[in-house]
Amino acid sequence: MNSKFLESERLILKPLSFKELVYIKDNDISNIEIEAVSNSVKSAVSKKLSKMKYIGSEFHEWYTYWLIISKNNEKGIGFIGFKGLPDENGYLEVGYSISPNHRKKRIMTEALKTLVTWASEFQDCRGIIARVLKSNIGSHKVLTNCNFKVNSSNEEENNYTLKLK
Repeated sequence: MNSKFLESERLILKPLSFKELVYIKDNDISNIEIEAVSNSVKSAVSKKLSKMKYIGSEFHEWYTYWLIISKNNEKGIGFIGFKGLPDENGYLEVGYSISPNHRKKRIMTEALKTLVTWASEFQDCRGIIARVLKSNIGSHKVLTNCNFKVNSSNEEENNYTLKLK
């Protein structure tokens, strides 16, 4: 995998290797500077690993989680990533999680804007989607701050879209 790092004013986004994701899944985070990993993140990492083992490493950046690193303390404070390559319409689905200690500071908004900018450089990427539980007020704010628009809803969730091209 290309060890490309993305950078914003307060953050560095680092694409995690397959091996680093295994460390997280196995709760062996001594090799990764990260605050803490919730059970829901470990579950999501397990799903990522099952997808990533069947694709070439040149595509891992589209499947992996990117570790959100605070420039303040140089520790991982969250994760963000796509759920694979753009679909036949050129859309990617994004997911993310941040440590409770770093919520309500616009950090996830900054991380998402950084990842969106990176993805928009690829010709095949025409937009990004996100599915969010209606109860997740923080994620609704992040997506709104990043110019995503609700395009459909059901009883449990809102579906957001950001058109890039």
